[in-house]
Amino acid sequence: MSTVPSAPSAVQAVLARNKLGTFSLLHFSLTAATPLTVIAGGVVVMFALAGEIGIPLGYLIIAVCLWLFSVGYTTMSRHITNAGAFYAFIARGIGRVPGVAAAWVAATAYCAMQISLYGLLGLTAESVLARMGLDASWWVCALVAWLLIGLLGTRAVDINAKVLAILLAVEIAVILLFSVSNFANAADGLPLAAMSPSTLGGEAAGAMLALAVTGFIGFESPTVYGEEAKDRRRTVARATLATVGILAFIYIASSWSIIAAVGADGVVDAAIADPSLMFTLAGDQLGAPWAVIGEVMLLTSVTAAALSFHNTTARYLFALGRERVAPAWLGRTSPRTSSPVTASLTQTVVSGAVIIAWAALGLDPLVHLFYYMSTSAGIGLLALIATCAVAVIVYFARDRRGESLWATRIAPVFAVVALLWVLYLSVLHFHTLLGVEKGSTLPVLVPILFAVLALLGAGWGAYLKRGRPEVYAGIGHGAKAALVTETSEPVGVAGGR
Repeated sequence: MSTVPSAPSAVQAVLARNKLGTFSLLHFSLTAATPLTVIAGGVVVMFALAGEIGIPLGYLIIAVCLWLFSVGYTTMSRHITNAGAFYAFIARGIGRVPGVAAAWVAATAYCAMQISLYGLLGLTAESVLARMGLDASWWVCALVAWLLIGLLGTRAVDINAKVLAILLAVEIAVILLFSVSNFANAADGLPLAAMSPSTLGGEAAGAMLALAVTGFIGFESPTVYGEEAKDRRRTVARATLATVGILAFIYIASSWSIIAAVGADGVVDAAIADPSLMFTLAGDQLGAPWAVIGEVMLLTSVTAAALSFHNTTARYLFALGRERVAPAWLGRTSPRTSSPVTASLTQTVVSGAVIIAWAALGLDPLVHLFYYMSTSAGIGLLALIATCAVAVIVYFARDRRGESLWATRIAPVFAVVALLWVLYLSVLHFHTLLGVEKGSTLPVLVPILFAVLALLGAGWGAYLKRGRPEVYAGIGHGAKAALVTETSEPVGVAGGR
C-alpha cells in the first residue's frame, strides 16, 4: 500500500456532487459536437473534398464505430470516476506512464479545440453584426465571447448546463426545420444512392471518414463529469450512448436532406460553389430571413460549444493538478460553487492570449485558427480514443468485474480495429483534410507534435515513478489520490504499474 502526500484540502479538491442528470450531461456532450456547425460547414466541406455523395453512409459507419467503443468505455466508467477521463482510463488500463502521456495529449487537444472555436465564433459574429450595419473586427467579437465563457466557466456546473440546454434546444429545432424543408423540396425524391457502399471509394472518401469523426468529438465528455453526476453508474452510460445516437440521426438526416434538395448529380458542384449551401437552401425555401436566422444560430452553436469544451479542458487540468501530476494549484475548486476555478481561469488566460496573438499577427481566423487547429486537435483526440479502446480491453482482461463478455471483450475488440483503421486513414490523408498539397509540412508536423507531446508526458511519468513515487502511486485515482482525512493522514492508494 502506497500513500500520497498531503494535497489541497477537501473543499479545494472535490467537485460538486449529484448536480447533473442524464439530460444535463447530454447538453454538454451534444453542444461540444456543435451539430449545426458540422452540418452547415463540415458536411458541405466533405461534399466538396470527397467529391462523393456517400456522406450519410460515412456518418453511419463512424457512429457504429463509436457506439462499439462506447459500450466498453461506459462499462469502464462504472469502475473509474475521474474528471480526467481518458487520462485515468489509460493509466488504470495500460499503465501510469502511458496515462501521463495521454494526459499531455488530452489537455493540449481539448485546449486547442476550444480555442479554435473563437476563430469561427468571431468571424460569424462579425458577419451577423455587419448585416445589422455594425462594424466590429472578428477578434473584438471573439474577446467578448471569451469574457462571457470565462465568467460562466467559474460558475456552478448546473448553471452551465442550463445555459447549454437553452442554446441546444433552439439549435436542434433549427436543424430539424431546415432538414424537413430540404426533404419537402426534394429535387428527385429520396436519393437512395447516397447509402450505397460504392460512394465511399477513393482516397478522398477515406479522408471524409476521418473528418466525420470530428463531428462526434464531445460524445465522450459525460465521463468527464462523472464526479458531478447523479447515479453515475447509469447516467454517464445513458448520456454517452444517447449522444452518439442523436448525433448520428441528425448528421445522417441533414446530410441526406441536402442531397435530396439539390439532387445527387449536382450536390458536389453546389458545395464547391457555395460553402454556405445549407443556409442558402434555407433562404430559398423558407424565405431570406431564415438564412440570417441560421447564421445567428451558428453563432450561438459555436458559443455553446466553446463553453462546453472550456469546461471539459478545465476539468482535465483540475484532475492533473489534484493528483499533483501538474501544478497542485490547478486542483483547487471554489469553496462556494465547487467548480475548478483555477483550472478554468488558466484556460481563459491561455485562450485569450491566443486570440490576441492571432489578431496582432493578422492571421486568418477561419483557416489558420478554426480549421487548422480544430482538425489538428481532432487527430490528437482520435488517437486518444483509439488508445482508450485498447485500455478498456487490457483493464478487463485482468478482471471482468462481473461485467458481460460483450461489454468487456467483444465490443472493445471491434472498436479497436475500427478506430485504428480510421486513425490510419486520418494520418495518411491528413493533407486532404487540411486542404493542402501532399508533401506539405503541416500534415507531417501535426502528428509529430502530438507524438512529441506523448513522449514528453511519458518522460514526466517516468520521472514521477523514480523521483516522486508517492505522486506516481496516485495517478489515475482521482479524489482518492488527493483527499486527506480529518486527521490529516494521507489516503492509501493501491500500487500498480
